[in-house]
Amino acid sequence: MEPHPNGYQKMTDSFAPLRVLLNMLAPGSRPDELYAFAAPLNPESWGQLFAEARKQGVESYLYKQLSSLADEHRLEIPEREKLHRAYIITAAKNMIILHDAEAILRAFKNADIQTAGLKGIYLLEQVYADLGTRAMNDIDLLVHKQDLSECLEIMRGLGYQTSTYFDLADANIDTKHVPPMEKDNSTMVELHWTLLEEDEPFTLEPEGIWARTMPANIANVDAHALGIEDLILHLSLHLTYQHFLKLGLRGLLDIALVIHKFQGSIDWQKMVSIAKSWGAERVTALTLKLVESGFRVPIHPGIIASLVPEGIAPWLVENAHLQLLQRAISEDRFTPDLADFSLQKSLFSKIRIGLRRVFIPRISLARIYSVPPNSPRILGLYLVRLRDLYRTYGKTLLRLKRKDARMEPALEEAAISNVLHAWMVPPKK
Repeated sequence: MEPHPNGYQKMTDSFAPLRVLLNMLAPGSRPDELYAFAAPLNPESWGQLFAEARKQGVESYLYKQLSSLADEHRLEIPEREKLHRAYIITAAKNMIILHDAEAILRAFKNADIQTAGLKGIYLLEQVYADLGTRAMNDIDLLVHKQDLSECLEIMRGLGYQTSTYFDLADANIDTKHVPPMEKDNSTMVELHWTLLEEDEPFTLEPEGIWARTMPANIANVDAHALGIEDLILHLSLHLTYQHFLKLGLRGLLDIALVIHKFQGSIDWQKMVSIAKSWGAERVTALTLKLVESGFRVPIHPGIIASLVPEGIAPWLVENAHLQLLQRAISEDRFTPDLADFSLQKSLFSKIRIGLRRVFIPRISLARIYSVPPNSPRILGLYLVRLRDLYRTYGKTLLRLKRKDARMEPALEEAAISNVLHAWMVPPKK
């Protein structure tokens, strides 16, 4: 097995646990290859490896990779029982999630509502194929927008309630799903009618997405899943654009495993065509580059160049690697607006950013505080928002004002994140 290309190698030369973790997670690795990476590790290295796996959200998947080595090569793995307990806990939680998903999917099916499983609820059974290897926190389902009213009635009949204000009559262009629906002792559910907010600078056509869906058995119910090409594109948008590459290796592993599993069925030119119709060429190209260099999953020749003919600057790829892998935890609460605020020289620009953060649209405020946007209370809630923002970000703002040197790493990371995000936005035509 060849070493990682320069992008990841450069970053991981001084951090062996991360380099070993990337090698051990690579889809399609043979047991003898995994053994070659694991055998030289000493107890301290094992501890560092497990700590990195936990930080990256891939501890349970690493356990699966290692358990086969322990059996075939009699490899002594420190903390194996601890890893096994974490794996069993993940599997148990996922069994509960699948039980909840089955009840919902069966109710929708009985009402002739077409439903597609998104992200984890599909990936768990169809891609990971092992209940203990991928953690989940909620159930993401895609339905037709015209079916939302009936879906909500069914969900309420099952005992679920929306977690905050929501009205189908609103424009709702700033969200892609109903607010998380909750029920005592049950899994949170997000009902999507689209894959990305309508006010984002991308153009996703729900009709086309539904036309390309494929049958899938999810939680023992015949349902649907995104077409393979749409699945890769959605996961790319979710990890790289929506979450600013902050989901760690688990988000990238999802995509790598999908490509590895379906490599013989992916219509790469079709995927390029869909990405272009969405305006997601740059997001897709950058994500595929990360998959290829991180996990050595082969991407069809010429695909990245088809998406971004001008190429991706090496510094962009390097910074994307850093954003994805570092997962640094800072006591300061940073947002893209705060990073922008810190870079502004004029007082007017800083005030404009501050006002924009406080005086958000009424519908957004309504969802935050679970109050109808036409309520007399809504104006007073802007003062509440100002208070809450100060409580959350006041310490960070004070450190920015004092030019505290401890802020530099977090500030640099946020600035890089903003640059990457701006690059991913499709150019205006």
